[in-house]
Amino acid sequence: MTTQTQPTAEEKKYFNLYLQGIGYLNNVRTITRNRQSYLKLSVAAIQGPVDNADYTYFDCTVVGTEAKQLISNCVQEINSGQTVLACFTLSDLLVSPFIHQKSELRGQPGAGLTSNLLSLSMIKINGEVVYAAPTKESTSDVMPSNASETSDALETVATPEATDDSEITSSGHPTSITEDATLAHDAA
Repeated sequence: MTTQTQPTAEEKKYFNLYLQGIGYLNNVRTITRNRQSYLKLSVAAIQGPVDNADYTYFDCTVVGTEAKQLISNCVQEINSGQTVLACFTLSDLLVSPFIHQKSELRGQPGAGLTSNLLSLSMIKINGEVVYAAPTKESTSDVMPSNASETSDALETVATPEATDDSEITSSGHPTSITEDATLAHDAA
């Protein structure tokens, strides 16, 4: 007679949505909430044809261990205005409502995209590759094989203009509203 053991804790299962892309890294900062520090940054993801690219902006919490180390090593370059291009993987996309605090839109509602930065597979600073992730055998977890060709094609794409980050960190913006929701979401 054989006996089967029952698992002591029920295994949690998740459905995951990952966003993979290439874009410019901006505005690295450390946010402290409830005595814990979080590394945050903005990503200007590039999409569309090379000759007429468009940008989608994400406010990200860096959650991947290796990503935290890589971003920490590049903080000075990113925040000094140098061109830092990266291939990235994001997860847990959220739309965060806020009220504009500045400009002609003051007092009007707006929305931003927040996400978690899981990993980086390539970092290029001022056109020079400073980090390239080791290749993996599984094709499901890596950037497309043409990622380096894509980053080379970006030499013809204009770097996005920096946004007014003072509004991003002002009270009432999703940074202060969403972090609690994002952190609660991450803890679940």
